[in-house]
Amino acid sequence: MSSPAAGVGTDLHPDLTPEERRRLILAGVELFNRGEVFAAHEAWEEVWRSTTPEPRDLFQGLVQVAAGLHHAVDRGKPAPARRVLARGRRRLDPLAPTACGLDLAALLPALDRWDRWLTSGEGERPPLPRLRIADPDAVH
Repeated sequence: MSSPAAGVGTDLHPDLTPEERRRLILAGVELFNRGEVFAAHEAWEEVWRSTTPEPRDLFQGLVQVAAGLHHAVDRGKPAPARRVLARGRRRLDPLAPTACGLDLAALLPALDRWDRWLTSGEGERPPLPRLRIADPDAVH
């Protein structure tokens, strides 16, 4: 299997062991919190594409949030960023406050700040959101 920073593996639907799945989830969180949103997207996408993607909306939402931030920060494209972030937020919102041990309740307001900034284009760019692990034992 490839590392999350190296890109997507060759298997379209990888069969991840519980340990590989947990490693990818945590790697995605670490990369996301370091501002490496594209690499976080890659790690979470591997879980989402796997044979065990549940809860599917969680991982698809995280992939979309990371992709939206990549459009905003790395590519300077506010309109696509806003659309993709909104899709991700819609997937994550019903799962709050936590899913798989991840604190979505704290992430969602940060995404709202980004939406407001991307919509108005005014003021300083908000800090990149962070994703907190609420319950390390529930990350699986």
